[in-house]
Amino acid sequence: MNSPISVDMHRSRDVALQRAPSITFDTNVCNVIHHPEKWPQKVAPEHARAIRRAIVEGRIRAFLSEASIFVEALEFVDKLNYLAVVMTPKERPKPQRPAIDRFKDIESIGARLLHAEMIGSETFIEGFAWAEDREFSVTERQARYAHFCRDLDGREALVRTGKALEAELPQKFGVTPVSGPLTWTRSFLRAWEAVPDERRKGLRKKWGRLFSEWADGSIVASHFAYGNDIFCTIDEGRRGGAASLLHRGGRAALAEANIIVMDPKDLVQQYGL
Repeated sequence: MNSPISVDMHRSRDVALQRAPSITFDTNVCNVIHHPEKWPQKVAPEHARAIRRAIVEGRIRAFLSEASIFVEALEFVDKLNYLAVVMTPKERPKPQRPAIDRFKDIESIGARLLHAEMIGSETFIEGFAWAEDREFSVTERQARYAHFCRDLDGREALVRTGKALEAELPQKFGVTPVSGPLTWTRSFLRAWEAVPDERRKGLRKKWGRLFSEWADGSIVASHFAYGNDIFCTIDEGRRGGAASLLHRGGRAALAEANIIVMDPKDLVQQYGL
């Protein structure tokens, strides 16, 4: 049986959560919340510990995107295999256990998972506690997600590449080429298996950038869809250049969509964590 003090503590945390700001943490920040000393040159350990403590105490409501788990929990070739079976009944590649354990740790202190329908309406991962739809209905949230994703350069580049690969190496039923709205997703694995080993390094680099930008868009889209207050990241979009969604030059455009981006230091200072 809980003691009266324990009950009061839970009540206090519940009250705090009702008025606490909602923060979506990017993949990179999730890693330092789990392990505050991981990247001291990028995130001061005291800031990472302050954020973790604030989540535990209910002073902020923490969220992470389903797309973050896709990024971290699948190796490069597993991503190709996932794309080859998405929206089919075929078995999916298994997520890497260490990555799942990191996200489970953050869930255990209070974080909740945001839906991010990266391909069609498929849910990538199960077994996590999902965020409640507080600001918008499920239908509204899904519509917001789709609207945000519609014109993202990262997603469009992925689709264009997939369709170009499909034109070169079409899926066939016997000798007849077969195509449909999502058959382009299978073309990455076919192309990977068709090239010699010496060409794979270049493809890994090229497609890796595509996958990263696509995932970044999905992560930010899930934040937008749920209407959370702050998006916390240390990603400045440098690898993707000025066209990258999270490049500092594009932060004003994100702010116009009510997407406020902060790094961990700014977050700690803004909310006195």
